[in-house]
Amino acid sequence: MSDQTGGGRAQTVPRRWVRFGALAGLVVAVALVGLVVVFEWGGATTDYPLLITALTSVVVGYLILIRTDGNRVGWALMMLTISMAGAGVAGWVSDQGNLIGDAIGGAMWFLLLVSMSFLIYWFPTGRAVSSRWRWVGWLGSILTFQALSYMFVEEVCVDEGDVCQAWAPNPIGIPRIPNPEYGPFADIGLLLVFGFLLAAVTSLIFRFVRARGVERLQLRWLAVAGVILLVGILISDRVPVSDQAANMLFGISMLGLPLAVGASVLRYRLYEIDRIISRTVSYAVIVGVLGLVLFGLVAGLGAWVGRDNQLVVAVSTLAVAALFSPVRRRVQGWVDRRFNRSRYDAERVMSEFAGSLRDRVDPDGVVEGWVGVVTQTMQPSSVGVWVR
Repeated sequence: MSDQTGGGRAQTVPRRWVRFGALAGLVVAVALVGLVVVFEWGGATTDYPLLITALTSVVVGYLILIRTDGNRVGWALMMLTISMAGAGVAGWVSDQGNLIGDAIGGAMWFLLLVSMSFLIYWFPTGRAVSSRWRWVGWLGSILTFQALSYMFVEEVCVDEGDVCQAWAPNPIGIPRIPNPEYGPFADIGLLLVFGFLLAAVTSLIFRFVRARGVERLQLRWLAVAGVILLVGILISDRVPVSDQAANMLFGISMLGLPLAVGASVLRYRLYEIDRIISRTVSYAVIVGVLGLVLFGLVAGLGAWVGRDNQLVVAVSTLAVAALFSPVRRRVQGWVDRRFNRSRYDAERVMSEFAGSLRDRVDPDGVVEGWVGVVTQTMQPSSVGVWVR
């Protein structure tokens, strides 16, 4: 059974309903992604990394739901996929001149922000961090209904801009329901969305401060994915690259989010997060150092023998290839000493003790050395040795 409350009271949901809802969400999300692929077949291929992210999100969400009996992180991932794929379908429909696409597209993009905030708010337990934070979940529920209401407004805007100038009747609209995106309360609705996101992030920070053990490791997985996504957004937005490369980089960095959430919630190789962080930092430093070496060699040799000489590139590449192994060893050792200090110290102490055994023949000396190793690596409150 699943705990579906945000705070203290527990409310159970039958497992069959959880599985049925998860399967229904999987079918709907996959169908929407398939429609996007069909609509854009032969078109812009730069959106395919985001489609892979959408498929990964819905599969991870489905696995979380059926294996944890309804952890709401899985629902957030499914809602994220449906909003992404729904926005893609609505964009294609809108390009064909159908006003239904404009109505659905606005709702899906609004729902995308809400689902992302829910993912942060519920991670990793599927509940609020405490009963005092349950109001954030209620705010998100209200914003979810507000997002869905965008599809049934009386009129939709057919122009891009902050202030709509051209309105058209919505084919699926309900009379006398105004468009909240451009109405007098539009700023309030947008403020509530960003307030929900800010409250979700604040609750996540509060959860991290209180977390211990496994939950803290789970939160570190999400933090790593968030940093990768932020770096991808900054690079794609600030670095002068082509639109295709920027979209590709954003899609790849976005893919890390569902993978990190799945690895943390499903506990798959959970304790390797420190190793992943250290390896990521190591190879980033290695690439930076070797890139600077390559640039320096090409610039220096090019100024000496000419920039158009192919021998300059060949010699520089061979020099960088020869430097890779020694640079990797030194950088990896430096990073391990900073990130995995306790493990590095334990390995160093054990290696020194193993080497000293060759020179020790006194049993008392061996026991004393062993006690010293245990004290340095495990730091117990007391140590006792029983020798038979």
